[in-house]
Amino acid sequence: MLIILIPHEFRNGAILARLQLYQSLLIWVKMTHSLNRYTNATHMPVPYFFFRPVLAADHSWAAIDWQPASILSAGSEDFVRCFSGSDAAPLANMLPMIAPASPAWLEDSAFVDAFDPSQIVFMLQASSPDSAEAMARCKGLRSLGYRIGLDIDSASLVRQAPLSAFNYVRFEAAYARQDLPAADLTYAGEAGLRKIATGVGTLEMFDWLISKGFDWCDSHFLTARTPHFGKEPDLTRLKLLKLLNLVIQDGDTHKIEEIFREEPKLSYNLLRLVNSVAVGARTKISNFSQAIAILGRRQLQRWLQLLIYANRLADGSAPNPLMQLAAARGRQLELLGKAIAPSPDMTMLCDNAFMTGLFSLLDVLINAPMEEILKELPLHDETVEALRSPERGGMLGHLLSAVISGESGDFANAERILSEYGISPETHAKAQIAAFYWAARINIDQHD
Repeated sequence: MLIILIPHEFRNGAILARLQLYQSLLIWVKMTHSLNRYTNATHMPVPYFFFRPVLAADHSWAAIDWQPASILSAGSEDFVRCFSGSDAAPLANMLPMIAPASPAWLEDSAFVDAFDPSQIVFMLQASSPDSAEAMARCKGLRSLGYRIGLDIDSASLVRQAPLSAFNYVRFEAAYARQDLPAADLTYAGEAGLRKIATGVGTLEMFDWLISKGFDWCDSHFLTARTPHFGKEPDLTRLKLLKLLNLVIQDGDTHKIEEIFREEPKLSYNLLRLVNSVAVGARTKISNFSQAIAILGRRQLQRWLQLLIYANRLADGSAPNPLMQLAAARGRQLELLGKAIAPSPDMTMLCDNAFMTGLFSLLDVLINAPMEEILKELPLHDETVEALRSPERGGMLGHLLSAVISGESGDFANAERILSEYGISPETHAKAQIAAFYWAARINIDQHD
């Protein structure tokens, strides 16, 4: 508010009128400036956001990495809008989200209060400890239960990070292995700092990081196939693909039963499934023909699609993050396909989209070329083309390319494809959150 004090002797009508005019102009300028700020904020383009699973030491999903397509184009209000608009809270209640933040954002109560302390890990840039005010704010948030992390880009920073302000530190995997002194890694563990690694490109790197006490690692290495490393092609899963082939082609029930009889573990899983509370059989089912009839071909197909990725088929009952990632791809493509345009056969489009995403990691899982795997499956032509060459595989292939680009960090390419198909950032975020929430809740024990 502008207050102008005028000596009594100068209070004549002309001077007062002029001063009142000046005061009105100043008020108008202030109001216009505020209006322009609001208008510009509301008309700024909404950024795309990308979510990726982060793994614990046992390979299970432990958190979700949350990144904008460009940190320069995203503000704190964009993160709040994305979190609310995509209904991300249920997923964040299961898997906390690791999100970039600036000290200024942490001073904004509207930003901080949008998240429950258990739902978020705020990651600050390496320069943040230079600000005493920022450290005081981080300390205050820590006392409220919030988790605050610091990106580490130099060895000295590990010991400089105030333990009262931070309880997480994040490293590039290559830097942690090649340049960071072992003593600093040891210090971080002894000080109670939880360690996160990014840029984990191989299983061998993941194993090294876990051996050094890292708590969470990104999941980039999951989707890399190594033809000359590891076990031979998985024959058990190849047989399961043949069974799925029969189901998709609506094959004879007796032929399907024969394969179940050859695989005792698969038979056991099927009977457990049909006798579970989820299926709701009224009487105990003990033979294959009844089990297949009660389950139905469509549900049997979906169950087999997921079971292909289950570790227990060959490797025991350890968590399989690849299964969850493949399921998330399938569900995300299904939701994105629905969002593009009405289809005369939406059911077939959704089925093809789901299978495209789900089967897109079979070459990694089975350790065999995708071309060989496709020979075993009678898939729709567009699905085959999408799996064979996503970049040239029509709509499904392009959407798969967008998903893969988002996972690999090529956000610009993903954003380009999504924009070309008219998929808004809001729709994309909702599809990702819904897909990851669905995949995070998949538990083979409840379905087999």
